[in-house]
Amino acid sequence: MQLLERIYQQALPSLEGKRVSEVRIGLGLLAVELDDGSLAVSYVLRDELPPGCAVIPADTPLRGIAAREMAVWAFKGFPNPLFTSLGVAVLNSVVDPAAIERRSRDKLSELIHPDDQIGMVGYIEPMAHFLKSRTAKELIIFDRSREQLGDVYPESRQRELLPRCDILLVTGTTTLNRSLDAILEHATNAREVILMGTSTPLYPEAFRDTKVTQLAGSLWRQEHREAIFSAISEGRGIRALSTYGTKVYLAVPKP
Repeated sequence: MQLLERIYQQALPSLEGKRVSEVRIGLGLLAVELDDGSLAVSYVLRDELPPGCAVIPADTPLRGIAAREMAVWAFKGFPNPLFTSLGVAVLNSVVDPAAIERRSRDKLSELIHPDDQIGMVGYIEPMAHFLKSRTAKELIIFDRSREQLGDVYPESRQRELLPRCDILLVTGTTTLNRSLDAILEHATNAREVILMGTSTPLYPEAFRDTKVTQLAGSLWRQEHREAIFSAISEGRGIRALSTYGTKVYLAVPKP
């Protein structure tokens, strides 16, 4: 059973009886709200969407669909990552925010040693600046959308370079385009693998048997739903939404 299907099975009790009341899809982010007011945000991988203007077929329901049905898209929506992203947003919308905040502990600075070789898959600018201040070595960065800019390594070198990393930060969007498994396969010597970003599924137990050791994601506050939907509709990014959410850091339990 693949990762997102395991998460779906864990989420099933919380999905039952709920429906999608609102969907907002922007250029870089999307949000899904359920009929109980809970909501979550995920990324839109626009560079990986299928061609044409009808990215979602006209006969595919969004508003009013059972939450359980949209959540299935998390693992059955591929190869269209927009469907996967909608499914992941539904899965994150039904987590227990109070329970997650009780477990949340930001220990990132404690995990990194000055002599660590750090890798990052998916360029996250503020985090890149932070990591560069924490290590004396070069920060190894991979990002499909930035390869032509020359400040990152090409994806083709992951097999060579990822085994060198003591700490590896991986964007949660790798769960949307199904690249996470290959990345983890190459992270043979990483002491810590941290999955981060708003697309990170906040289900620590689902990652128990993987190399992921930490989840760094976001909870989104219902009282800010209008501001969240407005920002997404205007094509704004995660920085514009940051004041409307709460960052959480969850350790993955290991056998």
